Amino acid sequence: MKKTQKPSGWLVSRQVIEDALAKATVQLSAQEYDAVIRTCKRILHYLPKQEKLRAQALGLMGMAYALQKRFEESYQILNDAVQLDPADAALLFNRALSARFTSRSGQSLRDFEMIASMDMDHLISNRINDELEIARKVAFSERDMRGPDFTLEQLIEQQELFQHGNYLSGQARWIEAEASFRKSIAMGDCLPQPWGNLGICLLMQNRFNEADAALQRALIIDPGYERARENLVGLDYWREHPDEKPEFQVTSPFQDMETNVTIYPE
Repeated sequence: MKKTQKPSGWLVSRQVIEDALAKATVQLSAQEYDAVIRTCKRILHYLPKQEKLRAQALGLMGMAYALQKRFEESYQILNDAVQLDPADAALLFNRALSARFTSRSGQSLRDFEMIASMDMDHLISNRINDELEIARKVAFSERDMRGPDFTLEQLIEQQELFQHGNYLSGQARWIEAEASFRKSIAMGDCLPQPWGNLGICLLMQNRFNEADAALQRALIIDPGYERARENLVGLDYWREHPDEKPEFQVTSPFQDMETNVTIYPE
């Protein structure tokens, strides 16, 4: 098929898509990350949902988000890309890095293990052993905190529940977020953050006694968890002003650090 012709279901010709992908690649190299995102969104608008070529646009967009340290958005976009092209080692590698920066150590390890069994270019092969070692160290440490019988699959599920709770909290869907945090805690009660975030969900529902108990539990696990301590101190004010609500923002623990996200060309 000629590049000037539109494949079935496409809104534009293949040449238009290829030109737009080339433009987005140049924009990424020039560190014009917002422009990359805009260009890739236009590409996605022109292509059918299951078109494999969408993975290239999603991959570029995911890297633009990562380089802006918008790691959760990067992970979700790269996850969509991998669903379309699971054999692409570069997409998997970059999703594994975004998984690391969103505290999904289990998924990060699973991705790096998968890459190690695949054919890969020299750029990835030069890094895979070091990245795999880091991923194993982090994921196994997290898994061991939960007990000798806790599996990698359970770790992946628990970490995804926690991140989904954060997503729902960012949407002010407090009841659903509460359920997600409770499921995460039920799988293995060893970290303060799920309790701290659960406390916020309960506070936002004016369930102050339960919020107090959740925040106290977070501090029992980690007496140095300052965010829970600050929220606990402010709880008396919110009890007296139940019609007011504290400001809430989901943040990444990695947003202020330098990252080693690597862009791999197709």
